[in-house]
Amino acid sequence: MTYIPHTEAERAEMLKAVGAASLDALFDHLPRNLRCGTLNAPPGLGEMELTAEMQRYAARNRATDQLACFLGAGAYDHFIPPAVFELASRGELYTAYTPYQPEISQGVLQAIYEYQTMIASLAGCDVANASLYDGATAVIEGVQMAMRQTGRMKQVVLDGALHPSYIATVRAQLQVQGVEIRLVAPVKGGFRSDLSGLAQAAKAGGEDLACVAVGYPNFFGAVEDLSKLTADVHAGGGMVVAVGTPFAYGLLQPPGAQGADIVCGEAQALGVPLQFGGPYLGYVASTQALVRRMPGRLVGRTVDVQGRPSFTLTLQAREQHIRREKATSNICTNTALCAMMAHFYMGCLGRRGLKRAGELAVAKADLLRGKLKKAKAVTAVPEYTAFHEFSYETKEPAAKVLEKLLAKNILGGLDLGRFDPSRKNQVLVCVTEKRSVEEIDAYVKALD
Repeated sequence: MTYIPHTEAERAEMLKAVGAASLDALFDHLPRNLRCGTLNAPPGLGEMELTAEMQRYAARNRATDQLACFLGAGAYDHFIPPAVFELASRGELYTAYTPYQPEISQGVLQAIYEYQTMIASLAGCDVANASLYDGATAVIEGVQMAMRQTGRMKQVVLDGALHPSYIATVRAQLQVQGVEIRLVAPVKGGFRSDLSGLAQAAKAGGEDLACVAVGYPNFFGAVEDLSKLTADVHAGGGMVVAVGTPFAYGLLQPPGAQGADIVCGEAQALGVPLQFGGPYLGYVASTQALVRRMPGRLVGRTVDVQGRPSFTLTLQAREQHIRREKATSNICTNTALCAMMAHFYMGCLGRRGLKRAGELAVAKADLLRGKLKKAKAVTAVPEYTAFHEFSYETKEPAAKVLEKLLAKNILGGLDLGRFDPSRKNQVLVCVTEKRSVEEIDAYVKALD
Protein backbone atom coordinates (compact mmCIF):
# COMPACT_ATOMS: atom_id res chain seq x y z
CA MET A 1 0.00 0.00 0.00
CA THR A 2 1.36 3.44 -0.90
CA TYR A 3 2.24 5.56 2.10
CA ILE A 4 0.61 8.98 1.95
CA PRO A 5 1.96 11.33 4.65
CA HIS A 6 -0.18 13.97 6.31
CA THR A 7 0.41 17.54 5.25
CA GLU A 8 1.05 20.25 7.83
CA ALA A 9 -2.42 21.65 7.14
CA GLU A 10 -4.03 18.25 7.75
CA ARG A 11 -2.12 17.82 11.00
CA ALA A 12 -3.19 21.28 12.18
CA GLU A 13 -6.81 20.50 11.35
CA MET A 14 -6.75 17.20 13.29
CA LEU A 15 -5.01 18.78 16.30
CA LYS A 16 -7.61 21.54 16.35
CA ALA A 17 -10.40 18.94 16.30
CA VAL A 18 -9.05 17.15 19.38
CA GLY A 19 -8.09 20.37 21.18
CA ALA A 20 -4.30 19.90 21.18
CA ALA A 21 -1.93 22.80 20.52
CA SER A 22 0.78 20.64 18.96
CA LEU A 23 1.87 17.04 18.38
CA ASP A 24 3.96 17.21 21.56
CA ALA A 25 0.93 18.44 23.52
CA LEU A 26 -1.10 15.52 22.16
CA PHE A 27 1.16 13.14 24.06
CA ASP A 28 1.60 15.18 27.25
CA HIS A 29 -0.34 12.56 29.23
CA LEU A 30 2.49 10.06 28.72
CA PRO A 31 5.35 10.04 31.26
CA ARG A 32 8.42 11.86 29.90
CA ASN A 33 10.70 8.92 30.62
CA LEU A 34 8.61 6.70 28.34
CA ARG A 35 8.68 9.05 25.34
CA CYS A 36 11.52 8.60 22.89
CA GLY A 37 11.25 12.10 21.43
CA THR A 38 12.67 12.78 17.99
CA LEU A 39 14.56 9.84 16.50
CA ASN A 40 17.04 12.10 14.67
CA ALA A 41 17.88 9.40 12.16
CA PRO A 42 20.52 10.45 9.61
CA PRO A 43 19.02 11.57 6.28
CA GLY A 44 18.98 9.47 3.15
CA LEU A 45 19.62 6.03 4.67
CA GLY A 46 19.14 2.87 2.65
CA GLU A 47 16.84 0.13 3.90
CA MET A 48 19.68 -1.93 5.39
CA GLU A 49 21.23 1.07 7.14
CA LEU A 50 17.88 2.30 8.45
CA THR A 51 17.08 -1.20 9.79
CA ALA A 52 20.39 -1.26 11.66
CA GLU A 53 19.64 2.20 13.09
CA MET A 54 16.22 1.08 14.32
CA GLN A 55 17.78 -2.02 15.88
CA ARG A 56 20.09 0.25 17.87
CA TYR A 57 17.07 2.13 19.19
CA ALA A 58 15.30 -1.13 20.01
CA ALA A 59 18.35 -2.35 21.93
CA ARG A 60 17.58 0.29 24.57
CA ASN A 61 14.59 -1.81 25.65
CA ARG A 62 16.43 -5.10 26.00
CA ALA A 63 17.34 -4.50 29.63
CA THR A 64 13.64 -4.81 30.47
CA ASP A 65 13.79 -8.48 29.45
CA GLN A 66 15.75 -9.09 32.65
CA LEU A 67 13.13 -7.57 34.95
CA ALA A 68 11.34 -9.79 37.44
CA CYS A 69 7.72 -8.88 36.69
CA PHE A 70 5.35 -8.54 39.65
CA LEU A 71 3.00 -6.26 37.71
CA GLY A 72 -0.49 -7.50 36.83
CA ALA A 73 -3.64 -5.35 36.83
CA GLY A 74 -5.13 -7.04 33.78
CA ALA A 75 -2.01 -8.12 31.87
CA TYR A 76 0.04 -10.99 33.28
CA ASP A 77 3.49 -12.54 32.82
CA HIS A 78 2.75 -16.28 32.59
CA PHE A 79 4.91 -19.05 31.18
CA ILE A 80 3.98 -19.78 27.56
CA PRO A 81 5.12 -23.12 26.08
CA PRO A 82 7.28 -22.58 22.93
CA ALA A 83 4.83 -24.73 20.96
CA VAL A 84 2.26 -21.90 21.21
CA PHE A 85 4.40 -19.51 19.13
CA GLU A 86 5.49 -22.24 16.73
CA LEU A 87 1.91 -23.26 15.95
CA ALA A 88 0.42 -19.74 15.92
CA SER A 89 3.12 -18.60 13.47
CA ARG A 90 1.94 -20.97 10.73
CA GLY A 91 0.98 -19.11 7.59
CA GLU A 92 -2.57 -20.52 7.64
CA LEU A 93 -3.19 -18.86 11.00
CA TYR A 94 -1.15 -15.68 10.87
CA THR A 95 -4.03 -13.23 10.58
CA ALA A 96 -5.93 -11.00 12.96
CA TYR A 97 -9.33 -11.98 11.60
CA THR A 98 -11.70 -14.92 11.33
CA PRO A 99 -11.72 -16.16 7.69
CA TYR A 100 -14.69 -15.18 5.55
CA GLN A 101 -14.83 -18.33 3.41
CA PRO A 102 -15.62 -21.38 5.54
CA GLU A 103 -15.45 -23.78 2.62
CA ILE A 104 -11.67 -23.25 2.30
CA SER A 105 -10.87 -22.48 5.96
CA GLN A 106 -11.99 -25.60 7.78
CA GLY A 107 -8.82 -25.99 9.83
CA VAL A 108 -8.85 -22.42 11.13
CA LEU A 109 -12.57 -22.55 11.88
CA GLN A 110 -12.16 -25.83 13.74
CA ALA A 111 -9.42 -24.27 15.89
CA ILE A 112 -11.64 -21.26 16.68
CA TYR A 113 -14.53 -23.61 17.48
CA GLU A 114 -12.28 -25.48 19.91
CA TYR A 115 -11.14 -22.16 21.43
CA GLN A 116 -14.78 -21.19 21.98
CA THR A 117 -15.48 -24.57 23.58
CA MET A 118 -12.54 -24.24 25.96
CA ILE A 119 -13.45 -20.69 27.00
CA ALA A 120 -17.08 -21.65 27.58
CA SER A 121 -15.95 -24.61 29.70
CA LEU A 122 -13.58 -22.45 31.77
CA ALA A 123 -16.26 -19.81 32.34
CA GLY A 124 -18.91 -22.39 33.23
CA CYS A 125 -21.12 -21.20 30.37
CA ASP A 126 -22.89 -22.74 27.37
CA VAL A 127 -21.31 -20.71 24.60
CA ALA A 128 -18.48 -18.26 23.86
CA ASN A 129 -17.71 -16.13 20.81
CA ALA A 130 -14.66 -16.06 18.53
CA SER A 131 -12.97 -13.29 20.61
CA LEU A 132 -13.10 -9.49 20.91
CA TYR A 133 -10.56 -6.66 20.95
CA ASP A 134 -9.66 -6.65 24.65
CA GLY A 135 -11.01 -6.81 28.19
CA ALA A 136 -12.51 -3.32 28.26
CA THR A 137 -14.55 -3.75 25.07
CA ALA A 138 -15.59 -7.23 26.21
CA VAL A 139 -17.07 -5.77 29.40
CA ILE A 140 -19.12 -3.12 27.62
CA GLU A 141 -20.30 -5.78 25.17
CA GLY A 142 -21.34 -8.02 28.07
CA VAL A 143 -23.27 -5.19 29.71
CA GLN A 144 -25.02 -4.31 26.46
CA MET A 145 -25.94 -7.97 25.90
CA ALA A 146 -27.78 -7.89 29.22
CA MET A 147 -29.50 -4.61 28.31
CA ARG A 148 -30.74 -6.02 25.01
CA GLN A 149 -31.93 -9.27 26.58
CA THR A 150 -33.82 -7.64 29.45
CA GLY A 151 -35.07 -4.73 27.37
CA ARG A 152 -33.99 -2.46 30.22
CA MET A 153 -32.04 0.51 28.90
CA LYS A 154 -32.11 2.85 31.89
CA GLN A 155 -29.73 1.62 34.58
CA VAL A 156 -26.59 -0.47 35.11
CA VAL A 157 -24.82 -1.19 38.41
CA LEU A 158 -21.04 -1.52 38.41
CA ASP A 159 -18.74 -2.99 41.02
CA GLY A 160 -16.35 -0.23 42.12
CA ALA A 161 -13.65 -2.90 42.39
CA LEU A 162 -13.62 -3.50 38.63
CA HIS A 163 -10.58 -2.40 36.64
CA PRO A 164 -10.74 1.45 36.42
CA SER A 165 -10.24 1.28 32.65
CA TYR A 166 -13.24 -1.03 32.31
CA ILE A 167 -15.38 1.32 34.37
CA ALA A 168 -14.26 4.27 32.22
CA THR A 169 -15.07 2.36 29.02
CA VAL A 170 -18.57 1.43 30.19
CA ARG A 171 -19.21 5.02 31.23
CA ALA A 172 -17.98 6.43 27.93
CA GLN A 173 -20.25 4.12 25.95
CA LEU A 174 -23.40 4.25 28.05
CA GLN A 175 -23.54 7.83 29.30
CA VAL A 176 -24.05 9.17 25.77
CA GLN A 177 -27.01 6.78 25.55
CA GLY A 178 -28.57 8.29 28.68
CA VAL A 179 -28.03 5.16 30.79
CA GLU A 180 -27.69 5.73 34.54
CA ILE A 181 -24.54 4.07 35.90
CA ARG A 182 -24.51 3.34 39.63
CA LEU A 183 -21.04 2.64 41.02
CA VAL A 184 -20.88 0.66 44.29
CA ALA A 185 -17.62 1.29 46.13
CA PRO A 186 -15.60 -1.61 47.60
CA VAL A 187 -16.30 -2.59 51.21
CA LYS A 188 -14.56 -0.72 54.02
CA GLY A 189 -10.88 -1.39 53.65
CA GLY A 190 -11.11 -0.78 49.93
CA PHE A 191 -10.29 -4.12 48.28
CA ARG A 192 -13.25 -6.53 48.45
CA SER A 193 -16.30 -6.12 46.22
CA ASP A 194 -19.35 -5.04 48.22
CA LEU A 195 -21.72 -7.83 47.21
CA SER A 196 -24.48 -6.81 49.61
CA GLY A 197 -24.21 -3.22 48.36
CA LEU A 198 -24.45 -4.41 44.77
CA ALA A 199 -27.55 -6.46 45.61
CA GLN A 200 -29.16 -3.48 47.36
CA ALA A 201 -28.40 -1.21 44.40
CA ALA A 202 -29.93 -3.79 42.06
CA LYS A 203 -33.06 -3.97 44.22
CA ALA A 204 -33.33 -0.18 44.34
CA GLY A 205 -33.13 -0.07 40.54
CA GLY A 206 -36.27 -2.18 40.27
CA GLU A 207 -37.50 -2.71 36.73
CA ASP A 208 -35.03 -0.15 35.38
CA LEU A 209 -32.00 -2.27 36.23
CA ALA A 210 -30.47 -4.23 33.35
CA CYS A 211 -27.53 -5.85 35.08
CA VAL A 212 -24.88 -5.87 37.77
CA ALA A 213 -21.26 -6.17 36.60
CA VAL A 214 -19.03 -7.65 39.31
CA GLY A 215 -15.35 -8.61 39.43
CA TYR A 216 -14.31 -12.27 39.91
CA PRO A 217 -11.49 -11.96 40.80
CA ASN A 218 -11.81 -8.20 41.03
CA PHE A 219 -9.18 -5.57 40.18
CA PHE A 220 -7.51 -6.03 43.57
CA GLY A 221 -7.42 -9.82 43.18
CA ALA A 222 -10.22 -10.44 45.70
CA VAL A 223 -12.40 -13.52 45.24
CA GLU A 224 -15.97 -13.72 46.53
CA ASP A 225 -18.80 -16.26 46.31
CA LEU A 226 -21.23 -14.81 43.75
CA SER A 227 -24.09 -17.26 44.34
CA LYS A 228 -26.21 -15.08 46.64
CA LEU A 229 -25.66 -11.97 44.53
CA THR A 230 -26.78 -13.72 41.35
CA ALA A 231 -29.88 -15.09 43.10
CA ASP A 232 -30.79 -11.63 44.43
CA VAL A 233 -30.30 -9.91 41.07
CA HIS A 234 -32.25 -12.59 39.19
CA ALA A 235 -35.12 -12.20 41.67
CA GLY A 236 -35.52 -8.62 40.44
CA GLY A 237 -35.35 -9.58 36.76
CA GLY A 238 -31.81 -8.33 36.19
CA MET A 239 -28.71 -10.14 34.99
CA VAL A 240 -25.22 -10.65 36.37
CA VAL A 241 -22.10 -9.98 34.31
CA ALA A 242 -18.99 -11.51 35.91
CA VAL A 243 -15.68 -9.91 34.91
CA GLY A 244 -12.32 -11.62 35.36
CA THR A 245 -9.38 -13.49 33.88
CA PRO A 246 -10.24 -17.03 32.68
CA PHE A 247 -6.80 -18.19 33.87
CA ALA A 248 -8.24 -18.09 37.40
CA TYR A 249 -11.12 -20.38 36.43
CA GLY A 250 -8.75 -23.28 35.96
CA LEU A 251 -8.61 -23.36 39.77
CA LEU A 252 -11.64 -21.42 41.02
CA GLN A 253 -15.29 -22.35 40.62
CA PRO A 254 -16.31 -20.59 37.39
CA PRO A 255 -18.80 -17.70 37.52
CA GLY A 256 -21.28 -19.50 35.29
CA ALA A 257 -21.57 -22.26 37.89
CA GLN A 258 -22.49 -19.57 40.42
CA GLY A 259 -25.34 -18.24 38.31
CA ALA A 260 -23.65 -15.50 36.26
CA ASP A 261 -25.48 -14.95 32.95
CA ILE A 262 -22.47 -13.49 31.14
CA VAL A 263 -18.75 -13.96 31.84
CA CYS A 264 -16.30 -11.62 30.12
CA GLY A 265 -13.01 -9.80 30.39
CA GLU A 266 -9.40 -10.10 29.31
CA ALA A 267 -7.94 -13.49 28.31
CA GLN A 268 -4.36 -12.31 27.64
CA ALA A 269 -3.18 -14.59 30.45
CA LEU A 270 -3.98 -17.61 28.26
CA GLY A 271 -0.86 -17.69 26.11
CA VAL A 272 -0.68 -14.12 24.78
CA PRO A 273 2.63 -12.41 25.65
CA LEU A 274 2.97 -8.99 27.23
CA GLN A 275 3.41 -6.59 24.33
CA PHE A 276 3.15 -2.87 25.01
CA GLY A 277 -0.53 -3.05 25.91
CA GLY A 278 -1.83 -5.12 23.03
CA PRO A 279 -3.17 -6.58 20.89
CA TYR A 280 -4.76 -8.65 23.61
CA LEU A 281 -7.78 -10.93 23.78
CA GLY A 282 -11.25 -10.03 24.95
CA TYR A 283 -13.68 -12.88 25.59
CA VAL A 284 -17.42 -13.18 26.15
CA ALA A 285 -19.25 -16.31 27.27
CA SER A 286 -22.90 -16.69 28.22
CA THR A 287 -25.88 -18.96 28.67
CA GLN A 288 -27.51 -20.48 25.58
CA ALA A 289 -30.48 -18.11 25.99
CA LEU A 290 -28.21 -15.17 25.11
CA VAL A 291 -26.49 -16.64 22.08
CA ARG A 292 -28.29 -14.37 19.60
CA ARG A 293 -27.39 -11.32 21.68
CA MET A 294 -23.69 -12.12 21.44
CA PRO A 295 -21.48 -9.64 19.53
CA GLY A 296 -19.00 -10.50 16.82
CA ARG A 297 -18.83 -14.00 15.40
CA LEU A 298 -19.60 -17.52 16.47
CA VAL A 299 -18.17 -20.58 14.76
CA GLY A 300 -20.50 -23.58 14.78
CA ARG A 301 -20.14 -27.26 13.94
CA THR A 302 -22.45 -28.93 11.45
CA VAL A 303 -22.29 -31.55 8.66
CA ASP A 304 -21.93 -31.05 4.92
CA VAL A 305 -24.14 -32.57 2.21
CA GLN A 306 -22.15 -35.79 2.45
CA GLY A 307 -22.61 -36.02 6.21
CA ARG A 308 -19.02 -35.10 7.08
CA PRO A 309 -18.30 -32.85 10.10
CA SER A 310 -17.71 -29.26 9.02
CA PHE A 311 -17.43 -25.78 10.53
CA THR A 312 -18.97 -22.47 9.55
CA LEU A 313 -19.63 -18.98 10.85
CA THR A 314 -22.99 -19.74 12.43
CA LEU A 315 -23.70 -16.21 13.62
CA GLN A 316 -22.23 -13.10 12.04
CA ALA A 317 -23.91 -10.31 13.92
CA ARG A 318 -22.05 -7.51 12.28
CA GLU A 319 -18.68 -8.30 10.74
CA GLN A 320 -19.61 -9.24 7.16
CA HIS A 321 -22.91 -7.41 6.88
CA ILE A 322 -22.87 -3.83 8.15
CA ARG A 323 -26.34 -3.21 9.56
CA ARG A 324 -25.78 0.16 11.25
CA GLU A 325 -28.49 0.78 13.85
CA LYS A 326 -29.69 -2.84 13.59
CA ALA A 327 -26.23 -4.25 14.35
CA THR A 328 -25.70 -6.24 17.53
CA SER A 329 -22.58 -4.14 18.07
CA ASN A 330 -20.71 -1.42 16.26
CA ILE A 331 -17.52 -1.56 18.34
CA CYS A 332 -16.71 -5.25 18.08
CA THR A 333 -14.28 -7.19 16.05
CA ASN A 334 -12.11 -10.17 16.90
CA THR A 335 -8.43 -10.92 17.39
CA ALA A 336 -8.25 -14.39 15.89
CA LEU A 337 -4.46 -14.72 16.08
CA CYS A 338 -4.50 -14.06 19.84
CA ALA A 339 -7.41 -16.52 20.14
CA MET A 340 -5.26 -19.10 18.36
CA MET A 341 -2.48 -18.51 20.90
CA ALA A 342 -5.01 -19.07 23.70
CA HIS A 343 -6.28 -22.20 21.95
CA PHE A 344 -2.80 -23.71 21.69
CA TYR A 345 -1.92 -22.62 25.23
CA MET A 346 -4.98 -24.32 26.70
CA GLY A 347 -4.33 -27.36 24.54
CA CYS A 348 -0.72 -27.60 25.72
CA LEU A 349 -1.54 -27.26 29.42
CA GLY A 350 -4.84 -29.10 29.51
CA ARG A 351 -7.26 -28.85 32.42
CA ARG A 352 -4.81 -30.32 34.93
CA GLY A 353 -1.93 -28.16 33.73
CA LEU A 354 -3.97 -24.98 33.97
CA LYS A 355 -5.08 -25.93 37.47
CA ARG A 356 -1.48 -26.64 38.47
CA ALA A 357 -0.33 -23.28 37.10
CA GLY A 358 -3.05 -21.61 39.17
CA GLU A 359 -2.01 -23.52 42.28
CA LEU A 360 1.61 -22.43 41.84
CA ALA A 361 0.60 -18.81 41.33
CA VAL A 362 -1.59 -18.81 44.46
CA ALA A 363 1.10 -20.52 46.57
CA LYS A 364 3.79 -18.08 45.47
CA ALA A 365 1.48 -15.10 46.02
CA ASP A 366 0.80 -16.34 49.55
CA LEU A 367 4.55 -16.71 50.10
CA LEU A 368 5.22 -13.10 49.08
CA ARG A 369 2.24 -11.91 51.08
CA GLY A 370 3.58 -13.50 54.24
CA LYS A 371 7.10 -12.13 53.74
CA LEU A 372 5.84 -8.59 53.04
CA LYS A 373 4.30 -8.45 56.52
CA LYS A 374 7.84 -8.37 57.92
CA ALA A 375 9.30 -5.88 55.41
CA LYS A 376 10.40 -2.55 56.92
CA ALA A 377 8.94 -0.44 54.12
CA VAL A 378 5.51 -2.08 54.42
CA THR A 379 2.96 -0.75 56.92
CA ALA A 380 0.11 -3.19 56.24
CA VAL A 381 -0.86 -6.19 54.13
CA PRO A 382 -4.69 -6.21 54.10
CA GLU A 383 -6.30 -9.58 54.74
CA TYR A 384 -8.75 -10.72 52.09
CA THR A 385 -9.19 -13.85 50.02
CA ALA A 386 -7.22 -13.33 46.82
CA PHE A 387 -6.12 -15.34 43.81
CA HIS A 388 -2.58 -14.38 42.70
CA GLU A 389 -2.89 -10.60 43.05
CA PHE A 390 -3.16 -8.51 46.21
CA SER A 391 -2.43 -5.08 47.67
CA TYR A 392 -0.12 -3.83 50.37
CA GLU A 393 0.50 -0.42 51.97
CA THR A 394 3.83 1.40 52.23
CA LYS A 395 5.41 4.08 54.43
CA GLU A 396 6.54 6.13 51.45
CA PRO A 397 4.39 6.90 48.41
CA ALA A 398 4.03 3.80 46.25
CA ALA A 399 5.64 5.56 43.29
CA LYS A 400 8.91 5.97 45.23
CA VAL A 401 8.83 2.38 46.45
CA LEU A 402 8.35 1.10 42.91
CA GLU A 403 11.21 3.28 41.65
CA LYS A 404 13.54 1.66 44.21
CA LEU A 405 12.40 -1.79 43.14
CA LEU A 406 12.93 -0.92 39.49
CA ALA A 407 16.51 0.12 40.29
CA LYS A 408 16.97 -3.48 41.49
CA ASN A 409 15.56 -4.83 38.18
CA ILE A 410 12.20 -5.62 39.77
CA LEU A 411 8.94 -4.46 38.18
CA GLY A 412 7.28 -4.24 41.54
CA GLY A 413 3.59 -3.71 40.79
CA LEU A 414 1.07 -0.96 40.18
CA ASP A 415 0.87 2.34 42.02
CA LEU A 416 -2.82 2.52 42.92
CA GLY A 417 -2.46 6.26 43.42
CA ARG A 418 -2.59 6.56 39.63
CA PHE A 419 -6.32 5.91 39.84
CA ASP A 420 -7.16 7.26 43.29
CA PRO A 421 -5.04 9.85 45.20
CA SER A 422 -6.23 8.38 48.51
CA ARG A 423 -4.38 5.17 47.57
CA LYS A 424 -1.01 6.83 46.93
CA ASN A 425 0.65 4.53 49.49
CA GLN A 426 -0.83 1.33 48.09
CA VAL A 427 0.76 -1.13 45.67
CA LEU A 428 -1.09 -3.80 43.67
CA VAL A 429 1.28 -6.73 43.20
CA CYS A 430 0.87 -9.94 41.18
CA VAL A 431 2.74 -13.25 41.47
CA THR A 432 2.45 -15.74 38.62
CA GLU A 433 3.82 -19.27 38.39
CA LYS A 434 6.92 -17.83 36.64
CA ARG A 435 8.22 -16.01 39.70
CA SER A 436 10.87 -17.95 41.59
CA VAL A 437 11.43 -18.08 45.34
CA GLU A 438 14.71 -16.24 44.75
CA GLU A 439 12.87 -13.41 42.96
CA ILE A 440 10.33 -13.22 45.78
CA ASP A 441 13.12 -13.02 48.37
CA ALA A 442 14.88 -10.33 46.30
CA TYR A 443 11.61 -8.35 46.14
CA VAL A 444 11.29 -8.31 49.94
CA LYS A 445 14.99 -7.60 50.48
CA ALA A 446 14.78 -4.58 48.16
CA LEU A 447 12.09 -3.12 50.42
CA ASP A 448 14.29 -3.22 53.54
